[in-house]
Order: sequence, then C-alpha cells, then structure tokens
Amino acid sequence: MRAILFDLHETITEEHESILSLTRRVSKKAGLDLSKITDDEMESALEKVVEWLNPYQLENDVDPYFGSEIEHWTEANRIMYEALGFDGLSDETLDFVERLWKKELDTWEILRPDAAATLTELKNRDYILGICTRRVDDPTKLLDKWGIRHHFSTVQWTSVPGYAKPSPYSLILAAEEIGVNPLRCAYVGNRVDVDIEAAQRAGMIPVLTTWADPEEVDRAPEGTWIITDVSDLLDIFEGPT
Repeated sequence: MRAILFDLHETITEEHESILSLTRRVSKKAGLDLSKITDDEMESALEKVVEWLNPYQLENDVDPYFGSEIEHWTEANRIMYEALGFDGLSDETLDFVERLWKKELDTWEILRPDAAATLTELKNRDYILGICTRRVDDPTKLLDKWGIRHHFSTVQWTSVPGYAKPSPYSLILAAEEIGVNPLRCAYVGNRVDVDIEAAQRAGMIPVLTTWADPEEVDRAPEGTWIITDVSDLLDIFEGPT
C-alpha cells in the first residue's frame, strides 16, 4: 500500500448538531419559523428536494461541482419551503437562506480528536494521503481551519449523481493526481453503501470505520477492513511496502 484516501463526514469528522436542527436554526435566522413543523414533516420536505435534485442534475448534465454556487440551490430551497407551507418566497430570500447555510456548514462539523495525530503519523510513515468526499463545496477551507490541509496531496469532492460515491470517479481522480495505482490505495469511510462500494469499484482496499454506526459492520462485504476509530489505522498501516 502506498496511499490512503479518506472520506470526511463522520469518518475523520463528527457533527455536533443534527441536520434537522441545523435547518431549523438557519431558517429562523432567515425569518422562517419552523417551530411548529415536525421532524417527520421536515424529513419529507428534504426527500422532495432529493427527488427533484437528482433527476435535474442528470437531465442537465451539470458538472461535478454543481452545488458550490448560491444560485444552484434557489429552486431546491423553494421546493423544500413550499413543502413546509411557505409559498411565494422570493429568490432573494431563498438565496439568503443558502448563504446562511453555507456559512453554518463551516462550523457544523468538527475534526475528531484522534484524527489529526493519526494523519500526522501516517504522513510520517511516508504514506500519501488524500480526501474524496461527497460534498457540495470544496472542503479545502475546512481542512485549513483544522490545520490538516498540508497532509493531503489531493482533495476531491462532488455530490452529483454519477460522479459522487458510490461511483469510483473521485477515488480514481485522486489516484491519478497522486500518481499511485488504485490497487495500491486504501479508502477509509463510514458507510458501506457509499464508501465501501466506491472503494471496491475503484479496486482499492476498503476500510470501514464504525464509530458513527456500529451496525455498518453487519453490512460490510468480505474483504473489508474494520476499525472502530481512525487511530486504529496505525495498527494496520505500518509503512509503505
């Protein structure tokens, strides 16, 4: 093994607030009170967004980085709020909501306590490290904020269906950028249906971290390496061979 690539969310980071709570808080800042909306109603509204967004992205052949701009989310936000009973919201209001969203996402998740030290040691052991994440925005500024950007030789991100995991697209791009054959890479993630499948499809060693959801172990296919914390990687990867 020569390189180790990582997912971000709930792999080397953890969230300190649920997505529903975050949605309520962002909406309130925009003057949209969701206090009388149930969690089930909110989840149903978010599902409607996905039902619209994925076909839209495919039908319009959007690029892999669709979602990074404020205006990409105007219609998606309209669909969500209309499902919650807020009709006739202006584009300006919907764009303001998205600006708040993107600002809040900068602090929504934090680096796991064991992540920085583990990454430092893996780098010291001469592994090439990278990020492949299913996000709508470039995570580089977060990596800078957490003080770990210098560890990574490649940072790949996309949430667009067909490009995003479980597609191996971002993993293969990362391997190409660092100049390492995918068969000599490991990929570390927390979800079997997304991360482990992407690793297998890319020909990489799949590593499942289970701290976020221990039940993922029961879904892991044969050949998956299982760890309970990011620091367990140090017991597996003793140095490139």
